[in-house]
Amino acid sequence: MIKNVVFDLGGVLVGLDLAKCRAAFEAIGLQAIGALIDPCHPAAMIERMEQGELSFHETCEEMRRMTGNRTVTDDQIAAAISAFLTDIPVEKLRSIEALRRRGIRTYVLSNNNPAAMETIRRMFTADGRTMQDYFDGIYLSYRMRLLKPHADIFIKMLEDSGMSAEESLFIDDSARNIETARRLGFAVHRAVPDEDFRPLLDNIG
Repeated sequence: MIKNVVFDLGGVLVGLDLAKCRAAFEAIGLQAIGALIDPCHPAAMIERMEQGELSFHETCEEMRRMTGNRTVTDDQIAAAISAFLTDIPVEKLRSIEALRRRGIRTYVLSNNNPAAMETIRRMFTADGRTMQDYFDGIYLSYRMRLLKPHADIFIKMLEDSGMSAEESLFIDDSARNIETARRLGFAVHRAVPDEDFRPLLDNIG
């Protein structure tokens, strides 16, 4: 029996637009950085930010150094990163609410960064609530200093939350992340772009 559902953010709850993100970096004179943006295989610099090894400001400094563009600001880079994110359909938010009403605990496990999370948190207010209202726990790579698909980030989430993998469904859009979760005993569902997985959630609990 599934008692917990763990969601990824980008590509699962939050829509993604890679072309828009790359265009935003080009518009601020960082075209070379836009070319490095890849949600499945992030560049080392992006990965270090998402793992909490570099602060957002340090990452911006590295971007300026790499491109020779010393005039672009941290705020401009944050806006370009956030251009990757489109929206969270209200229907998905209400599906999460419905799970919680049935006694299912809900969580987020996401490789992410501080700039993107500011935008994502605002998106969760679309139905008059906050992100914290939808989840029992929010586990973010840059805070945990761990990245999916490494097993350690899943294990740390399990230990902190008290959930059992065998009683939990993990939803992600990455084959590598799904495979790690499966090996650890999670039930898994690999999401595809713009998928409406409400029928899957409706059958839980």
